[in-house]
Amino acid sequence: MKDLSQNDLVAAAANLTRLRTWVTDLYPMCIEYEVAVFNALGSTKENGGWTNFVVNIFIDMAIGIASGAAFATGNPAVIPALACLSAFLHDWGLGKDKPDNLDETFAVFQFGHQKMQMAIEQRLSSLVDPQSNYANLTAAWSKTIDFNGGTYTIADLSTKHFPGLGDDYNNLQTAALTSFKKSLWNLVIMKTCTYYENYHTYIDLPKNWGELGRYAQNVFYKNYKGVYLRARYVGTDNDAQTDSFELIYWNLGIGGYAFPDAASNVLFMDDTPGHIINPDGLFNRSYVFEQFSMQKPDFSKGHELGSPSGEMFAANDDFNFTGGMFPGLIQKKGMAEPLMIPNHMMAVQDSGNQDS
Repeated sequence: MKDLSQNDLVAAAANLTRLRTWVTDLYPMCIEYEVAVFNALGSTKENGGWTNFVVNIFIDMAIGIASGAAFATGNPAVIPALACLSAFLHDWGLGKDKPDNLDETFAVFQFGHQKMQMAIEQRLSSLVDPQSNYANLTAAWSKTIDFNGGTYTIADLSTKHFPGLGDDYNNLQTAALTSFKKSLWNLVIMKTCTYYENYHTYIDLPKNWGELGRYAQNVFYKNYKGVYLRARYVGTDNDAQTDSFELIYWNLGIGGYAFPDAASNVLFMDDTPGHIINPDGLFNRSYVFEQFSMQKPDFSKGHELGSPSGEMFAANDDFNFTGGMFPGLIQKKGMAEPLMIPNHMMAVQDSGNQDS
């Protein structure tokens, strides 16, 4: 690493000071959103509680925020500072004070988030301490940092400008908060929610191109907003000029219930693939149901619906299972075991669980 002048170190510290302000401003919005998510999912009928919510994963979420913000803005001036943030998050204070596994409660989840936030803010404060010619900063950043496919040094930090208040600051904040929202939903659903395969129903539709897709969009998803529909072609009645389909749909909410409307309105940007109903939604519906699980779910009983302008069904029903933003949490055992029916739903298997 080249020798840095006093002005270089002052410039680098100024960037980290602005980064600290940005992180501090972002934190209350993340906390507020956590509460909103838990309230939205908590409105599920007969909420089964937040069991299995084990979160020693704040670091992954925070790194995701940094990476997501850097990628979404495309602003090269912010990259070195975010690389610094990512680096010490990976090390969690250079290997010290990494929190233990947390209890399975939302309250402790928030305490853990608060602990991480305090560590971030104090770490940044320590790095910009000017004593001994910024000894803390030069000691912490003595090597290159790998971040989002690039390598960065403290010299890069000194020659770029992390934004203060203004449009660039706002764009960076928006991108980071969006990344946090996505990672939080991914994690919460993955760790607390349960699949439930509803009863199968049959329907006859006019023998017209795209009729199944239109039925799904205009009828089915109007009544069942928080589920995932797939279907299977059964046959044609040429006399009646109708096609018959078997409809199979899944829940993935607390206790195996459908997502409440409050959650669905935030989660889904589409109903059937490619048919956008909510541009402000966070995910494609199929992505949530296919990825936010510990094991690869089995949807082989029905076909993925096609796009509005394409074929009746998707060309390929299989999908690459990644666990979304948390591939490290998935249980890599191939296909999941047969979907289990929660005990409280055994009595409604014949009539279906249609709450949404």
